Amino acid sequence: MEISRIAVVGGSIGGLTTALLLRDAGFEVDVYERSTKPLSGFGTGIVVQPELVKYLVERTDTELDAISVPSSTMRYTDAHTGDELGTIDAAWRFTSYDGIYRRLHEVFGSERYHLGKTVVGIGQSADHVDLRFADGTDAGADFVVAADGGSSVIRQRLIGRKSDYAGYVTWRGLVSPGAIDQSTWDYFDDAFTYGLLSDGHLIAYPIPPRDGEEGRRLNFQWYWNVPDGAQLDELMTDCNGIRLPTSVHAHQLCVRQRKTLDTRADELTQPFAELVHAAENAFVTIVSDADVEATVYGRIALLGDAAITPRPHAAAGAAKAANDAWTLADALSSEPGHRVESLAEWERTQLAVGRAYLAKVRQMAGRLQTGGDFPPGEPAFRFGLPKIGEPVSAGQP
Repeated sequence: MEISRIAVVGGSIGGLTTALLLRDAGFEVDVYERSTKPLSGFGTGIVVQPELVKYLVERTDTELDAISVPSSTMRYTDAHTGDELGTIDAAWRFTSYDGIYRRLHEVFGSERYHLGKTVVGIGQSADHVDLRFADGTDAGADFVVAADGGSSVIRQRLIGRKSDYAGYVTWRGLVSPGAIDQSTWDYFDDAFTYGLLSDGHLIAYPIPPRDGEEGRRLNFQWYWNVPDGAQLDELMTDCNGIRLPTSVHAHQLCVRQRKTLDTRADELTQPFAELVHAAENAFVTIVSDADVEATVYGRIALLGDAAITPRPHAAAGAAKAANDAWTLADALSSEPGHRVESLAEWERTQLAVGRAYLAKVRQMAGRLQTGGDFPPGEPAFRFGLPKIGEPVSAGQP
């Protein structure tokens, strides 16, 4: 399989990591991103996994302290009663989507990072792949990497597979220093905190400041069980009356939705209630997941969430995409006569890792969204990608 030019569809963290690694390996790489402007995670936080920051740490002058903040503890709390359920020592670092994306984008540059390129069609022959975009333009490549997320258009075109609604949504928000009492700030500042409920859960942790600013921020997520149908449709309808498929961001959010968030927060114990009420630009996102039978289709490969789409509970979705990128770059860097076999081996490993991770986060959700047993420090629920062959959970099928 001869390859010189590669197109990466999707310019988020997984797509950019892939593009950088393939460019470093000597390929001619273009990135096609559907957004008309550089991406933003709206300040959302990410737990640092080795795979996530490997490119920046190993191949740029980026220092880990410049893009992340540390914590020393994991705390488990009943978010209704305030009862402390346990605390363990756990040294994690946290970063933000914007911080990682911005640095990867700066390293790749803008010249071959094409904005406003929404894929509507794709076709391939024995030695070429064609991409068709909504703006009427076309592009060709010897190989295409689909890194266009859980709602991947390329995955839908290839196999008709969409992600499945998991039965719940997540609210996200950020809190800046001074917006809450110091005692509440101190409660969350040096920890990853679980707020456990009978019908969902919250998480909270610190993240770095925005570029040019000082002081940590606090990031939270609150997972709500919402049945599919009219109730979900109402929640996911923006201020213009349009039912959005994935997220309703703060500038699209109805006053009613924000009031509902604040009203439900009144039922929480004081630290969590204060955190939610003080949230800047809170927004809501559907939680979904998907499995696939294959990730290599001739000269097209599915990567990250465009392959197996996981739920977020083990804090390694972006790390899974980055791991896919590193291993794909290795496969494509093999000799042309061995690339088909190398891609087949990459696919086998990628599917094994992805499915083990998917099983792990589904089981975590089964506990976290139903008030099930979620013991502090449960090894099976530790953050990160699973090792192939390790049990999904302790003592559970």
